[in-house]
Amino acid sequence: MNRALIIGMAAASILSACTTTTSSTTPGTTAPVATDSGWPERTVAEMGSAAAAAEIRARGPWEPPSDRHCESGGILLDGHFSAGQLGDCTPGEDGAFTLTLYPENAPPINPSPWFAVRVSGSEGDTLSLTIDVDRFKARYWPKYSVDGEHWAPLPDTQARFVDDGAVMQIDMTLTQSVAWIAGGELLTDSWYQAWLRDLGDSGEVDVSLLGESAQGRPLWLAATAPKPEMVMFIGRQHPPEVTGALTMHPFVETVFADTDLARAFRDRFQVVMVPLVNPDGVALGHWRHNTGGVDLNRDWGPFTQPETRAVRDWLAANISDDHRIRLLLDFHSTKRNLFYTHLDTDVTDPPNVARDWLAAGAARLPDYAFTREASAPGEQANSKNWFFSTYGIPSVTYETGDETDREAIRHSATVFAEEMMKVMLATPAP
Repeated sequence: MNRALIIGMAAASILSACTTTTSSTTPGTTAPVATDSGWPERTVAEMGSAAAAAEIRARGPWEPPSDRHCESGGILLDGHFSAGQLGDCTPGEDGAFTLTLYPENAPPINPSPWFAVRVSGSEGDTLSLTIDVDRFKARYWPKYSVDGEHWAPLPDTQARFVDDGAVMQIDMTLTQSVAWIAGGELLTDSWYQAWLRDLGDSGEVDVSLLGESAQGRPLWLAATAPKPEMVMFIGRQHPPEVTGALTMHPFVETVFADTDLARAFRDRFQVVMVPLVNPDGVALGHWRHNTGGVDLNRDWGPFTQPETRAVRDWLAANISDDHRIRLLLDFHSTKRNLFYTHLDTDVTDPPNVARDWLAAGAARLPDYAFTREASAPGEQANSKNWFFSTYGIPSVTYETGDETDREAIRHSATVFAEEMMKVMLATPAP
């Protein structure tokens, strides 16, 4: 598999957010600190209305059809692949279809309607695809691939939002017999396995089974040899947040690069990562949850789910006075580029990492707009709060915009990785 994703320019901005904050920064300036006391609690407003949320909730969990396909006018749509998701597919006439997307569990749930369909037909066939997100709003602009590996956003001549984002309409002529249309690149278990094999082949990284998901899919952990200090990277708690994975990959590759900076960093710090925390949700095309009906980034503390427990238990078995965790980065996606951090007044060990790291990144990335949004530790059971409250370390949620240009993602992730290593190397040893 060619694992260098070749992706076109990002298309129109999406219509809904993972977050409710609104601060911004001017390119070329240091990202401001914005404090939102309500972040990141979800509101009924994100469900469309109280009545819509109540109606969807009353239906209970939605069970997708066991036979995920439909046909019209010589065109077949199916979701029989990892991350495939058609919702309810209703065929019309002459290549027309309506997909109605439902969340895997009744609200409250983050409105991130995921879709991924394989289109089979003949060159020259006309496809008319209506995607109805059932009282929510569309989040992801459709991406198109002819091989399942290389992706580009559909042009706005072929896709458009209707009814203020409640419906997406796609009208196009097939250029070959098989293609894929999805809310984002299909970065599924096979993509992660190939990446982990490459890391393991380096001879410096040990890839091991951390545990298993609720449905028995493997949870993989990649780690270098133990050192007195350790950094941890985790990703893909939320299944459709593909740009978080597109960020994590070059970030980690930069940490493992054959450069003086990266070698010095690995000489001092053990690097540990769990890149795919929610493999069940990814495979099943979920909007947010694992198969236990839980947002895993609300389970750090309760630990009701096997995926979060596996990480907690590994940390408990490996952290000691002689082997300390020093940094947690959790990779996600939302509608824009931002970093959720603790406040500068919160005492961390090592100190001032988030402040110094993001300031250095902003100085090197004048054309990459992002914000730093800080909040005091709260009661919400997310990874940032738990790692900070448990270990007193800098803990950052690294969010990348859903439609951020893919080359900008790669470049900015490389820069942020380099600046993270510089800042961490400058901190005093415990």
